[in-house]
Amino acid sequence: MPASTALRRVGLPLTAVVALAACAPAPSEPDPVRPGSTGTSTPAPWDEGAARAAVTALPAGYLAPFDDCSQLLTYYQANALELVTPYGLGGGGWHFGADDSVAMEDSAAAGDAGAAAGGDGGAQAPAHSSTNVQEEGVDEADVVKTDGRVLVTTTGGQVRVVDLAAEEVVARIALPGRRDQASPRELLLDGTTLVVLGEEWASPQPVDGLRVAYPPSRTLVMTVDLSDPADPQVVGTVRVEGSYRAARMVDGTVRLVLVTDPPGVRQTQPDSGSLRAEDEAEERNRELIRSTTIEDWVPHRQELDADGRVVGTEPLLECSQISRPRDPAGLSTMSVLTFDPASGQVTPTSGAGLVASGSTVYASPDRLVVGTSAWDAWQWAATSMPWPQDRPTRTDLHTFDISDPDATAYVASGSVDGHLLNQWALDEQDGVLRVATTVDPPGRSQVSSSSLVVLAEEGEELVETGRLDGLGETEQIYAVRYLDADLAAVVTFRQTDPLYLVDTSDPAAPTLAGELKIPGYSAYLHPVGEGWLLGVGQDADERTGQTKGLQASLFDVRDVNAPVRTEVLTWPESYSPVEWDHRAFTLWPATGQAFLPAMTWGTVSSEDGEAVQDGPSFAGVLALDVGPGTLAEAGRARTMGEERWGDAPSRTIVVGDDLWALDHEGLSRFDLQTLEGGWAVDLP
Repeated sequence: MPASTALRRVGLPLTAVVALAACAPAPSEPDPVRPGSTGTSTPAPWDEGAARAAVTALPAGYLAPFDDCSQLLTYYQANALELVTPYGLGGGGWHFGADDSVAMEDSAAAGDAGAAAGGDGGAQAPAHSSTNVQEEGVDEADVVKTDGRVLVTTTGGQVRVVDLAAEEVVARIALPGRRDQASPRELLLDGTTLVVLGEEWASPQPVDGLRVAYPPSRTLVMTVDLSDPADPQVVGTVRVEGSYRAARMVDGTVRLVLVTDPPGVRQTQPDSGSLRAEDEAEERNRELIRSTTIEDWVPHRQELDADGRVVGTEPLLECSQISRPRDPAGLSTMSVLTFDPASGQVTPTSGAGLVASGSTVYASPDRLVVGTSAWDAWQWAATSMPWPQDRPTRTDLHTFDISDPDATAYVASGSVDGHLLNQWALDEQDGVLRVATTVDPPGRSQVSSSSLVVLAEEGEELVETGRLDGLGETEQIYAVRYLDADLAAVVTFRQTDPLYLVDTSDPAAPTLAGELKIPGYSAYLHPVGEGWLLGVGQDADERTGQTKGLQASLFDVRDVNAPVRTEVLTWPESYSPVEWDHRAFTLWPATGQAFLPAMTWGTVSSEDGEAVQDGPSFAGVLALDVGPGTLAEAGRARTMGEERWGDAPSRTIVVGDDLWALDHEGLSRFDLQTLEGGWAVDLP
């Protein structure tokens, strides 16, 4: 299929398409963005001709790098002038970010046992589970990490180190800097090196009638030496302008994805409701945009010492490290940064930037893929013009080469119609990208439908090589699992759950191999043996589609042409965090057990005979015996007593002969086989 089919452009007016290929150079000015530069530059006189050329030219390639800061500044300014209103950029104080609560996603290496490095003289640590991740060898940041001896968690907004044998908190680690405004979010652990990923917030106030166009966001990256868990040593911290999206670690190298709105652009708004006031405010906003310098648009970083003092402030990336997609994708800068935590330095070793947003992050051992959703595109385009109603939604995909631990390099970009469920919609092997996508109808007379699209890297473009359409008409994708290089499982749902098995062995012609319809749906899929698949989701009424409670299904997919559900378990009025966060799932192959954090809501009958929910009747962990041909409930571990109000645990961890359950209040400990035990550690 020709590239033009796979790389459809947003149907926006040509004046909204900003280019560099035919961009007239902006007036000469100092290049303030380079390593070591911390100052600002004097704005150059505004050149209307250069700006007009920037917004009317269309480059031939999919991605265009910027030669210097003058080009990059012109690009930002010209785009902003297309969007500005009397109330400025950023929605007049209302800013809709690109999914700042991005769901962190993961799966197949769930049951890996590991050995710890350090902590008690190098003795072998107990076998233990690790974060349930999507790709083997690609660790994902999570709210809890363990080496088998200690457990570190960010639950409750603090970093705590727990000695598992002693069942006690032995250390707390504070984020340095503005501690009253900073909060840890997720963790990565490599031997005795802990990486803490946090966020910091601020509330700038208007000054002289001018406000910050976009609310500031900060990401903190802190490395900690845990050689002595009771006395952790902060190695260093970097504060970066931007919102945290996701982090991955491959062989000790961390890749971090951030999205930064223009940090230094200021705007105003009308001082009354009159048309004259609106005209004056819009012209003032345009003047403010024209007077900006490159420092107002690009992200910066600050290195902090162990005591939280600022060592220095520099641009995060050089202008030449930032590129733009063929179609304008907003005013945000997406950055992919590389860190080497073991080096003792927090400075990124390399980075790449793109003038775009991003909400979905996937990584294989060789590629990192960032997807910009339809919502990201809408928030940019709808700022200044109606969203086109005659075109489907679109997701842009950008791939980065992460095979070199010392570098991050942009590779290619492409587009697919529709939106992605989450990171599980993506898979990459040897430069071939598989994407499961749902296209919502542009009008009421049409229906939604899903597809599996195959793209291949050709130069700097992701070119469509094949596709399978028509999956789940009138439905949405609820789960995806790429079982191997030749087979994908896709679940769609409205009233019933079609499980589709798609043969992708020929990238030019993916075909539907088998299909199975059952009540309810699976929201998470996990292989449990050659040709066997476990699904976790919800039971539902076949007629109305109304959900009825937690459901676990075992699928026999050995014959891809005729998948069969061989076993099913249901828990009425129940749910599990596994349904929306795969990291809550634990499979422990050594005992053939799977663990589902769960909550069941109790019911009582009112005077008129109707059943009324009366709070949770069970919060804890469901243990399943699971394997080829086997699915049965093996017991329950209650983490919430009858007298306590709480929620389902967020994570389960196996260490030696114990099962640990983590919730927002603390840790419970149970015998792995008998599930006897209870509350163990408070995390106040």
